[in-house]
Amino acid sequence: MKNIVGAIAEKANFFGREKEIKRAEELLNDGYSLILAAPRRVGKSSFANKMKDVAEEKGWKGFYIELEKSKTEMAFIKRFLTILKGESWFEKFRVDNLTIKGKIVDLSVDIVKNDIYRKIEKVLPYDEDTLIVIDELTIFLDYLLDNKIENLNNVSFFLHWLRGLRQEPIGSKIRWIFCSSVSIQNFAHKYNLSDALNNLEEFPIDELKGDEPTVLVKELAKSKKLNFPDAEIQYLLKKLEHKLPYYIQLLLKEIGDLVENETISKKTIDLAFRNATSTKSIRFNTWIERLKNYGDDKPYALLLLKELAKIKSGQSRENLLLLIYDKVNDMNKAEDILNRLLLMLENEGYIMKMSGKYTFRSPILREFWYNRYIG
Repeated sequence: MKNIVGAIAEKANFFGREKEIKRAEELLNDGYSLILAAPRRVGKSSFANKMKDVAEEKGWKGFYIELEKSKTEMAFIKRFLTILKGESWFEKFRVDNLTIKGKIVDLSVDIVKNDIYRKIEKVLPYDEDTLIVIDELTIFLDYLLDNKIENLNNVSFFLHWLRGLRQEPIGSKIRWIFCSSVSIQNFAHKYNLSDALNNLEEFPIDELKGDEPTVLVKELAKSKKLNFPDAEIQYLLKKLEHKLPYYIQLLLKEIGDLVENETISKKTIDLAFRNATSTKSIRFNTWIERLKNYGDDKPYALLLLKELAKIKSGQSRENLLLLIYDKVNDMNKAEDILNRLLLMLENEGYIMKMSGKYTFRSPILREFWYNRYIG
């Protein structure tokens, strides 16, 4: 098993999640399409890709379409058709000015959008067991929106087109899995488009359970020939608090950079933790950059996150409300802002609610935030 931090875990590098795989397979067999409901860095993309492999192993067609680099609807269509062009049904697809250059499908920019969407609808293989994974959907939707409310019609059209594909025809054997590093549900709720998702089954993914975290540490340590005593493994997992694969991988990477062919000590684990949360670390910059999507609420999101970085035990909702009230001097407005932010920050993995208080979901992220903004 290779430890490539932040990359999609494929084939032999995918670990665990046996119960989740079994449940997702049952839902897909029953005809459901899924939206992976989980915060960032839980492993949604890796899980979705694994489900594609599972589908293919039982004879289904499987396709994984990643949209992070698709910035326009035409780019999406080209990407979509490029991934699916090797299928027999593709021969029925007839569009003027469509050309195939090696592995790439190209289209003239003057093609009428509605026309090509309708033609895709007509030729998809509804009678074949098929799983289509769409990753980084929200990133693509943000590109379409481009911070201009007049572009919302294009976003709505696209989401409802996808919804239509999932509904027609009755008895379709195509299933879909949607995921994104930025919450799809947050985006849809913000722009009153949740109805476009209402025929998707939310599928939760959370931290590793049972002995999976311990086994993962051992597997990653073995790949780097690190001697990791059981007591030190449990010390590492306790420091992490929540057993997300990304943070386990990150700490093992930092430990591997510190030692070679040595027995791991608690001192080494503490140093790896400090290195991972240093202000020099670039691994968490995207967490800061993604706050731009919060628009006018960004200053209040930063205010809440700074407060939670200072108070490790967490803060009550009432105290967080007072923080915002001190800035806006309007209790109703403060309530609205706080309600939006708690939902968004929790959905995207910054924070969670535990024992009646809000706290950072990961102590690594909390420590980084403290070092960057306070310490």
